[in-house]
Amino acid sequence: MAQIFKSVDDLEQAIARDFAYINYPPDNWVKPVTGASGQAVLDVAVIGGGACGLAASFGLIQEGIRNIRIFDGNPEGQEGPWVTTARMKTLRSPKHLTGPHMGFPHLTFRAWFEAAYGTDAWEGLDKIPREMWMAYLIWYRKVLALPVENEKTLVSIDPKPDYFELTFDIPGEKETVFARHVVLATGRAASGGVYIPKIAESLPAERFAHTEDDFDYSRLKDQKVLVIGGAASAADSAATALEAGAAEVHMLMRAERMPQLNKFKSISYPGFLRGFSSLPPADRWQFLKHGFDARVAAPRSSMLRLKAFDNFHLHLGSPVDRFSLSVNEVQAHVPSGDISGDFVIFGTGYAMDLEAQPELAVFAKSCLLWRDVFVPDGAMEDRTLEQYPYLGDGFEFLEKQEGQAPFLSRLHLFNAATTMTHAPISSDIPGVNTGAARLVDHISKALFVAGAAAHFADFHAYAEPELLGDEWREK
Repeated sequence: MAQIFKSVDDLEQAIARDFAYINYPPDNWVKPVTGASGQAVLDVAVIGGGACGLAASFGLIQEGIRNIRIFDGNPEGQEGPWVTTARMKTLRSPKHLTGPHMGFPHLTFRAWFEAAYGTDAWEGLDKIPREMWMAYLIWYRKVLALPVENEKTLVSIDPKPDYFELTFDIPGEKETVFARHVVLATGRAASGGVYIPKIAESLPAERFAHTEDDFDYSRLKDQKVLVIGGAASAADSAATALEAGAAEVHMLMRAERMPQLNKFKSISYPGFLRGFSSLPPADRWQFLKHGFDARVAAPRSSMLRLKAFDNFHLHLGSPVDRFSLSVNEVQAHVPSGDISGDFVIFGTGYAMDLEAQPELAVFAKSCLLWRDVFVPDGAMEDRTLEQYPYLGDGFEFLEKQEGQAPFLSRLHLFNAATTMTHAPISSDIPGVNTGAARLVDHISKALFVAGAAAHFADFHAYAEPELLGDEWREK
């Protein structure tokens, strides 16, 4: 197969031609506003410079919404989990995932990969190494000249009548930014943090970590490690500990049988991703409840990675009801007896609690939740699902009580916590283009409506003649 582009430079020239053909970037059309003291106000602040934040930002600029800024708390090149807390060897999805292309074939992962490594390399590629995915996102940001500002961590959102006052921690100081709309493209742990069970309270902090922690696994050399949980992140963390030289790793799973399916792989088709949010609440609940109750199997590659180690031990039907601590060991108490170790890794997922998220805590009680909208019967009850936010069509928070917090209509959640309302289109790679397009469409409409009077004044005042008077003869 012939290589289409001989280099990434050639690909970038093709992208530049594509953009020239569609007049990108278009002029900004949004009517500006100023703050109470005359300060500049952004039209949109995007929090998060990972794939979702980049796609949303590109989409906004593509629609002529250019008064935006993008903020990320991580150093440049470390946005998202790919080179920090992710511990799989490759992405868990097949290589043909397109990435946040937003309708441009030349912005897909495959276009970049083939330009950089050749079409033969693409044919030989199995799954995408996570570091290579990060390299693609770095290139995506560069070729689009997206204005990500790194090492700026959002710490508070203070609602004003027409905009938000945002406070960021930056090295050595704080920065205040004003924005009409805020998009929280903040990943999986940004709607209440990680979930660590109460039994961990008996452990000293130096004896445990969560799979989401940016933890140095070399510390586990020659140690006996207990991993609680059996999903993908737990399996990959167990393998990372073994590869770092752990003496033993014991993975303790509540399930009596090893889960073998990932139901969610079957729903990444356009109809589901586009149509899920139009289903009645009961139907959406049924889909997600069934998917989560089926338990998501760890990827085959992750389990084979563990199988390579004789010092890996899998314990099924082993829920931990408590820990005890001796001078030298941690004892995990399970139905079959005690299992001892030196260190515990919790692969127990993420919490769903808006009140526990610092920047949302002040107004979290005003946000509509799924438990306020839908009350399931009997076996369909689920305390986790009921705590998900119930969002509007543009991922905006909704008021629990009308008139209590109208500013929520301008605060858009664009992370994994949107799944109950919108399907995984603001967290998982297959849906990111669908999600970003839906978000941008909503914000575009909202900004136009907010400035409708000024736009009408412009329309009324428009006086550029189409005809100059010399185009016809009068009789």
